Amino acid sequence: MISPLQSATDSLVEFVTGSTVSLAVTGLSRAGKTVFLTSLIHNLLSAAHNPNRMPLLRVVGERRLIGARIHAGGGQLLPRFPYAENIDAMASEPWNWPRRTDDVSEIEIDIRFAPASLFGQLVGDLVGEPSSLRLKLIDYPGEWLLDLPLLEQSYAEWSRGALALYRRGARAAIARDWLAFVAAHPAGEAASEETARRAFELYRDFLRRARDTHGLSFLQPGRFLCPGKLVEAPYLWFAPLDMPEGVETPAPGTLAELMAQRYDIYKAEVVEKFYADHFRRYGRQIVLVDVLRALLAGPEAFEDTRLALEAILSSFRYGRRGILARLIGSAAIDKVMFAATKADHVPELQRDHLAALLRNMVALPALEVTSGNARLDVEAIASVISTEEDSQEIDGQRVQLVVGRPVGSDRQVKLFVGTIPIRPPRREAWNTPFLDVPVFEPPAIDPSPVEGIPHIRLDSALEFLLGDRLR
Repeated sequence: MISPLQSATDSLVEFVTGSTVSLAVTGLSRAGKTVFLTSLIHNLLSAAHNPNRMPLLRVVGERRLIGARIHAGGGQLLPRFPYAENIDAMASEPWNWPRRTDDVSEIEIDIRFAPASLFGQLVGDLVGEPSSLRLKLIDYPGEWLLDLPLLEQSYAEWSRGALALYRRGARAAIARDWLAFVAAHPAGEAASEETARRAFELYRDFLRRARDTHGLSFLQPGRFLCPGKLVEAPYLWFAPLDMPEGVETPAPGTLAELMAQRYDIYKAEVVEKFYADHFRRYGRQIVLVDVLRALLAGPEAFEDTRLALEAILSSFRYGRRGILARLIGSAAIDKVMFAATKADHVPELQRDHLAALLRNMVALPALEVTSGNARLDVEAIASVISTEEDSQEIDGQRVQLVVGRPVGSDRQVKLFVGTIPIRPPRREAWNTPFLDVPVFEPPAIDPSPVEGIPHIRLDSALEFLLGDRLR
């Protein structure tokens, strides 16, 4: 147990030298990671000038924030997150939404503030300096987290599970070409580079269609969708095959053996290295989820998102027998937030429902996170408010809806998504899948860090993730 004297000494050292916290930002495709980070940075830089933009971040609401600036140091290990380019694109005429995340990057923000505690104030008077926090923001594709469960599966186990999943429902039609190829090339066929590569290409094309056209999320391996700077080396040319039950080790010289060898190299060289090289440095984590799109896309897409979230949550389980304990040792992440994004696409009265629905989606897996001493919370947010609220009479009832201008349109449209359930709907309660959710133009944005960007509860999310380090 740390003594009061030791705690005070540590606080004094931290006060004088400053401290650093790493916040990793991730999420599944189209959840809005890049826009979230751009808005977060811009609003932090603007908060000293316009504190009314971030009142729920207590250091701002209590008027203790002195200022924030981008750290100009050149010692970063990762590519720099393109904040300046993103904010210029969002503020330009014609404007552009930033390009989506396809690799890992980082940026550091130096935050100076007056401490809230009497001890901190006394130390501040003694050293003549305010408190400081260096916030290291790391951006990476959430698809990469879907690969952690592969580390506990052999190639044969993964193949059987994948084939069972892909032969059901909407996936069977989307994967038709790849499934036909697999049927024509059994696991016991002689190994062939050409066959392996063609299987990989058909499988990757299926994964892309499943994500982009049908809103599916639980798609492995994640690097097949977001390769980053990963070169398309031959060890990536693998795909599931129809492995017979009871066969765990493919016969020598077969196509299955070639695939299994590459699958094992992928796990060792890509998946394990990502966790070993990066996860040990993360202190806080936020996972962005487009719950509304999953809900509107229908029951298969919604269930798929739930499966993806369960796989992602395995990245934050730090039990002594867990995968991460073997890879990186002790737990590093002590706070995890799951955020339902694009809350501006529903009226204010529905936003609590959006958060409650996400809370239900992660409820059971989240128990293992909290039992591992990591705190977890759920929030509904919008990084940028791109709509306004309105009402309209539908079937004799006055209902709330949102209004915005879709990208490329010269007029506004109304969006009414109905009542957001607070728990996953029963099978018979689903409506017809609706994937054509408008992408709305953002409001006018000043690229100078003065006014900030209108948002929904971005400051509340930051208070959970960082508030304790800004006291």
